[in-house]
Amino acid sequence: MSRLPPYSTFRTDKSHILIPQAISRGNILTFTPRGFNQVLNVKFPDSRLAVCEKCKKNYKTRESCRVRSGHNTAPWTTAYICITLDSSCTDEEGKFVDKPLTVRMSNWQPLCLKKDFSTSTPVCASCKKTNRTKSFCRERHRHRQLPWCTVYVILSAVESTDPSTVVAAPSQLNAKQDEKEGENEENEENKKTTAAASSDPKKG
Repeated sequence: MSRLPPYSTFRTDKSHILIPQAISRGNILTFTPRGFNQVLNVKFPDSRLAVCEKCKKNYKTRESCRVRSGHNTAPWTTAYICITLDSSCTDEEGKFVDKPLTVRMSNWQPLCLKKDFSTSTPVCASCKKTNRTKSFCRERHRHRQLPWCTVYVILSAVESTDPSTVVAAPSQLNAKQDEKEGENEENEENKKTTAAASSDPKKG
């Protein structure tokens, strides 16, 4: 058992949707959540991350795209991810810490939204197991549970995480955010230079 990767469930049934199984390498999605300034690397369960847009056009399989080629760009279809933040992600004021973060997979959780889903949203886990339709789940019974294909993960600071449970590269500062901060620093420096120049007495 010690040779198996972290959060492997020791199950052979890949159709089980409530407990993640991640034995294959790859299957990592790299993206920046909305309103976030770091690029995250999320490890998906086996055969759960759809191929990228390029591989979709070339009729490539998930094994070819995500495992053999190691593509980590956005999938051609919508991917649902539920991120739980632990206490190491924020400081005493509730702000995000400026440290590398890591994403670890967790089991399915019975989370619901306050509003109804659209009828085009995939069915919930219970309806998936009983082979119900989207109309039955989202329209007729108005189930508010997250889609069955949702990947549940926990976000933690790398320094507070057990190294044996880390299976993806830590987060990095978004390049656009980094450039923006560099521009702001340069603008502040120019303002200081201009203010200093204007304060010098004129000679003459």
